[in-house]
Amino acid sequence: MLIIEDQEYFAMVEAFAKDAGLYDNQNTSSLKNRLDYLNSYGGDGDRMRVRLWKDFAPFSFYFVIERKHGDKWSRFMNGGLIFHGPHDGNGSGSAPAFAVTLESTYGWSIHT
Repeated sequence: MLIIEDQEYFAMVEAFAKDAGLYDNQNTSSLKNRLDYLNSYGGDGDRMRVRLWKDFAPFSFYFVIERKHGDKWSRFMNGGLIFHGPHDGNGSGSAPAFAVTLESTYGWSIHT
């Protein structure tokens, strides 16, 4: 289950991805591909959920994956769904994302 904590920001990022041709293509770094991966993490949507917030990096999200134990949810993992491109050296670790990818990336990457 995917929970969007800031619908306005999510809609803006989604529109950017669509305009840039990075929303729903065959590339593993497309926004939809990465969202689908997070949404299916851990399998059972009744026991696992992903919450997305606006991150400080442009067009990026902070996420928390929570697992249900009885009636309570607890943090399982957290990280970032980070947008990489020319603005951050395509994942070189430079500002404004400060996150490294193993290969030059134009799109979204999951960092934990």
